Amino acid sequence: MLLQSPDETPPQESLSLALDVTDEDGIEDLEAVALVQDAEELYWKIRRDQWEWKPFGGSKWLVCSGLLSRPGKPFPRGEYRVVVTDMAGYRAEREFSIRAEPSRVTFPSIERKDGKLVLRPGSGSTLLVLTSSTGTLLGSFPLKGGENSLQPILASPAIRTQAKEFFLYSRAPDGEGPIWVKGPYEGSKFLFSREETEYPVKKVQ
Repeated sequence: MLLQSPDETPPQESLSLALDVTDEDGIEDLEAVALVQDAEELYWKIRRDQWEWKPFGGSKWLVCSGLLSRPGKPFPRGEYRVVVTDMAGYRAEREFSIRAEPSRVTFPSIERKDGKLVLRPGSGSTLLVLTSSTGTLLGSFPLKGGENSLQPILASPAIRTQAKEFFLYSRAPDGEGPIWVKGPYEGSKFLFSREETEYPVKKVQ
C-alpha cells in the first residue's frame, strides 16, 4: 500500500505482517516483534500495543499493520527478517523477501467548489471512504473525474452526524497491484457548508 497526506508530502509504502506465532507459555508471553533489513541496516521495532490477534484458519495470527518506509522512498527490495521475542528473552526468526518492483502512481486530489466535490483523478479509479472520530467506517462512494454531487454522500444520517474525516482509495483499473491512499481529509471542510459547521453569531443588544 502507498500512502500520501493531503498536503502532497512524499508518498510512503505501508507494509503489514501476519505471523502464525505460538508460545508454550501462551501468546500473552510475547513481548516484542522486530522487522530487520540487514543489507541497509534498517530496523522497525513493533511494541505490544501496535499489534493485534486475528483469527485465521482455526488459529490466531499476530497482525502488525502500518509499518512505513522512509518518506519518498520504497522499502528496499531484498531479504528481511522478522524477530519475535517473549518475556523470557527467547526469540524466533523467520525470513521473507520483497521482490516486486516499486509502484509508480499518480495520486488523486480533491477540492470543494460550488457545493460539489471536484476530483482530479490519479492513475486509477478512486473511492471516497469516510470514517468517524473513532475510526469506524461510515461508508464508501466511487468518485469520477470532475464534479461529484454531495447528495448521495450526505443522504446517510450516520455520515451527516459522525463523519470526521475521509480518505481517497485508488487502485489500477484491472484491480491488480497495490492500493494507494491519500488522506486524511477533514470532513467538516469538504462535506459541509460553513453555515452547517458554524454556529451563527448573535448580536448582543
